[in-house]
Amino acid sequence: MKKILFLFLIVISLDVLAQPIYQATSSLISFHAGTPVEDIDADNSKALSFLNITSGEITISIPVKDFRFKRPLMQEHFNENYLESAKYPKAEFKGMIHDIEKIDFTSGTTQEMRITGTLNLHGVSNEIILRVTIDSSDKKIKGEAKFVIALVDYKIDRPKILWQKIAENIDVTSTFTYEPFKK
Repeated sequence: MKKILFLFLIVISLDVLAQPIYQATSSLISFHAGTPVEDIDADNSKALSFLNITSGEITISIPVKDFRFKRPLMQEHFNENYLESAKYPKAEFKGMIHDIEKIDFTSGTTQEMRITGTLNLHGVSNEIILRVTIDSSDKKIKGEAKFVIALVDYKIDRPKILWQKIAENIDVTSTFTYEPFKK
């Protein structure tokens, strides 16, 4: 009986140690939408994300209203006129890591990976491919991606009177730090 109990405890502890689900414990999504006429930058640290290191599935949910701008008027226009955050409160990404079996999330080294998924923004969904750099150490996984979003692809209007101030293509940088998910 003691052997069965001991074996059961070992199996349970191995299952906990081999937890494939990671949750982002910190996040930062920044974008630059400015032109030579005006800088438009915003940051958001409220995104939620889960990563399954076995299947390669990743989900990200970004509350649109939580982007912070240097000037309150920019933030107001962003939420009311461009992203319409009352109507579309979240941006979401769901994707899969390519060749997940080749990624060593415990190596402690910098690795490159590719993620294909769907970005839903402003009520429009488009497939995107992300190139992500990851570093792993101390049971944490830190990932960073830089990519470009075209406003026209997400039906985000750029008023004709402001076309010189707002870029057509938005430079986005995202950084997430993941730790094993605790149920």
